[in-house]
Amino acid sequence: MLQAATTDPEALPSHWIDVAGHPQFGAATRRFAANILAVADADRTLAAVFKDAGHYVTAMSAAYLDTRGGLTLTLLRQICAATGLLTANRAAALIDFMQHIGVLAPAADQGYRTTPAFQSAWCRHIQAALEPAAMLDPALARLAEALDDPAHYQHFLSVQASRLYALASGPDPFPSLRASFLHPLAGCAILHTLALACTDDAFVPTDGATVPLVELARRFGVSQPHVRRLLKRAEANRFLLHVGPSRRAFHPEGFPTIRYHYAAHLSEMIECGRLVLAAEESVPKLA
Repeated sequence: MLQAATTDPEALPSHWIDVAGHPQFGAATRRFAANILAVADADRTLAAVFKDAGHYVTAMSAAYLDTRGGLTLTLLRQICAATGLLTANRAAALIDFMQHIGVLAPAADQGYRTTPAFQSAWCRHIQAALEPAAMLDPALARLAEALDDPAHYQHFLSVQASRLYALASGPDPFPSLRASFLHPLAGCAILHTLALACTDDAFVPTDGATVPLVELARRFGVSQPHVRRLLKRAEANRFLLHVGPSRRAFHPEGFPTIRYHYAAHLSEMIECGRLVLAAEESVPKLA
């Protein structure tokens, strides 16, 4: 079903718009896409949980609930379904998957814990996303390293999860983008790949690039027919143009929505980082 690819900027949070207008936004966006792809390439567990929005929110919710000491399968299923990003049944299936790939392990209290390997990987993921955010707000540069401390990591994750759940409870600002890239398997990673291939250093669309289906399928562990369907849907929703054999370019109607999508990611990292830093600065120092 064809969906409108345009986004009304007036309906978006003002801090997303501010980030999209920052002189370094283009460079930061490309760094963000490159960093997320790099951490996924380096860690098979992260690659698995980056498959789509449903996988991601399940993994993030598990990490968050673990820091709160309340990680049960029932609560994890409820909180994932409450986001609206996946159904309760799919949440249950993804929880089983998280156990299979080593994200979750049984705990002595009959609940579950995220594994140390996953905790370390998720921290690296947050640090990778904070680096480009610090290009827009240099005050965040010291925060990424501080996340190696469990207390800092838990505080950041709590703020990030709370903000994501609040955003998920409101209207979706990018429904056509979600249908095209965020819900299909490997869609998020394919969008990052296209963002790097089909824009210049300032994140301005070029006349296109060759992005072979076979390479996308191999890299992200999905079938070539799946990738073809995903790209066709993105073309129908006016995010992509097919400009030659295996060659795609961003559609001028849909690209502004993609820009705001990345602005939202960077802005949320900035806002989370600022809240964490502000809370730390408000704590009285011992003499």
